[in-house]
Amino acid sequence: MFGEFDVYTVTELTSEIKHLVGGRFKDVLVEGEISNFRLYPSGHLYFTIKDDSAMIRAVMFNASGRYRKELIGDGVAVICRGRVDVYERRGEYQLIVSAIEARGLGLLQLKFQMLKEKLFKEGLFGADKKKPLPVLPQRIGIITSPAGAAIQDMLKIIFGKFENIHVLIYPVRVQGDEACREIVEGMEHFNNTRGVDVIIVGRGGGSLEDLAPFNEEIVARAIHASRIPVVSGVGHEIDFTIADFVADVRAPTPTAAADLVVRAKSEFTNLIEGMRSSLDKAMRKKLERSRLALYEVVMTLKERKNIFVSQRMYVDELLNNLVHGFSAYLRDRRVRVEGFAQRLKDLNPENVLQRGYSITFKKDTGEVVVQASQVVPKEDLTVRLHEGQLDVSVIETTA
Repeated sequence: MFGEFDVYTVTELTSEIKHLVGGRFKDVLVEGEISNFRLYPSGHLYFTIKDDSAMIRAVMFNASGRYRKELIGDGVAVICRGRVDVYERRGEYQLIVSAIEARGLGLLQLKFQMLKEKLFKEGLFGADKKKPLPVLPQRIGIITSPAGAAIQDMLKIIFGKFENIHVLIYPVRVQGDEACREIVEGMEHFNNTRGVDVIIVGRGGGSLEDLAPFNEEIVARAIHASRIPVVSGVGHEIDFTIADFVADVRAPTPTAAADLVVRAKSEFTNLIEGMRSSLDKAMRKKLERSRLALYEVVMTLKERKNIFVSQRMYVDELLNNLVHGFSAYLRDRRVRVEGFAQRLKDLNPENVLQRGYSITFKKDTGEVVVQASQVVPKEDLTVRLHEGQLDVSVIETTA
């Protein structure tokens, strides 16, 4: 009765179905909710993807270490990428998964929240862990990309407020797989050399994926372990990263980080001038009160001169000594304040340049050259003089 039909064995029919299904669904995205989640000792991940009306078995081979159960588990809405295959031994079709992405917050956001909670519980965000920034840093370390706009903005702010401050740049990648390692190496470099008073770490704005290196645990722990105060300036004002929470100070942008670290030289000049003026007024006022008090004593003694003739000369001597003593003390205070003012004046690079000295910068990065080993032959430099500047090229270096 079946003579006109082809007869398949079970294996043959299953093989045909496998060929048809596999050829039709080579690369598909399937959205659903995970259930029956199981991670086998082999490292393979087995689960079911379901919606309100249907379900499909799924397997992800060698998934161990790629996804954590806290992020991908029962009840999590996901999108799976993979291919449809037929498991011939059971005659079942299944999805062979190559990648999983959580729906809603997404994997990166979930990882961010989990790491934030973990480090918070460990106390890494505590105010008692924050180190104060130096009032007047002599050397600033910056960990960022030398090619980005952020470094140019930071240098403009820093040198605009205090032109003769030293800046050391540790160049790193600020996104991608290698960024975390390089940022950590930059933190270790500055802490091992102790060559800077404060560290700025950051980059310009970007997506959550772009800012991912600053949400990694190794970067957070490197910032927390730093013995040097760290300012985090990552992204835009609305962006928050784990680095922001761990750093001693969080700045909304890289430019704001530079502005926080450096105070304008004019602030210190005005402060010294204000201190000198206040000291002068205070001493004059105190001296005047002393003179009035002594004058009253003298007048009283004069009224009783018949009784205190000998004491009168003694009081006059005390008055004279006191006046001279206060005058000498006031002169000493003035000399000290003027010394502070002269010291600040000596630090002004313009005065140094007037004496025949010059400042040499690397033309491409603006880095101040203090050693011959910093440059190589044919490298372009800018030499700043008291009047004007010279653009030069290195012919030869001598250590």
